[in-house]
Amino acid sequence: MAHISVTDEEVKEWEPQLAKIVDWFAQLQAVDVEGVPPALRADLSDENVTRPDEVVQYTDREGLLREVPEMQGEFVKVPKIL
Repeated sequence: MAHISVTDEEVKEWEPQLAKIVDWFAQLQAVDVEGVPPALRADLSDENVTRPDEVVQYTDREGLLREVPEMQGEFVKVPKIL
């Protein structure tokens, strides 16, 4: 269990906001979903809207790498995703 330090001022500020969130979840629980199949994503059509992958040969490698925000040696540096 996590222990966090919260001031009395923060409790007063957060209490109504948290109450609204809990009420919203209560509203969701009250929705009748009988007979509604679960959806894995919002797109309910059977049509694939993504384009097919196509191999593209970049002839201007240096121009492409100039657009990269940060390099580390010969590698493109990207933010860590946790």
